[in-house]
Amino acid sequence: MNTGTCAIGVVSDSHGHVDDEILAALRGVDLILHAGDIGHEGVLVRLRACAPVVAVAGNGDAPIYHRYPWDQRVEVGSTRLLLCHWYDNFGRIHPKIARELEEFRPHALVYGHTHEALNERRRGTLFFNPGYAGPPLGGRPRSVGRLFVDETGIRGELLPLGGA
Repeated sequence: MNTGTCAIGVVSDSHGHVDDEILAALRGVDLILHAGDIGHEGVLVRLRACAPVVAVAGNGDAPIYHRYPWDQRVEVGSTRLLLCHWYDNFGRIHPKIARELEEFRPHALVYGHTHEALNERRRGTLFFNPGYAGPPLGGRPRSVGRLFVDETGIRGELLPLGGA
């Protein structure tokens, strides 16, 4: 940790793809969260070369569903994060995750699925979606993110990737 700040790399929707640009964006983090649609175990092996990884399964992870939970509570010091893949399915809120938000009261909800990056505070909770990190596809924007946890709270940063 650097001067009391914990840096957390956040990836989602890698769909079996990890390139050097993703690894460079995550260099120096203390922890990596993968918010599902991993693709295959090799993705996490490459990410673990940068930092420890906490991952959840996504709807595209059929071959590895049994290895990872659908959602997970993560605590970094006294900061609570809720990690899942599917929270908002284009306007349809997942009922289990809505209940978890009420019960666990995380400081941040980290999710994926929509392939659309989001870094927004709602009623005191940071809603953070790092966007799509998968293989370059016909102009689709690619990104990953970082979260910074310190004594003042949690903040997010979105990092655009090339190869859209």
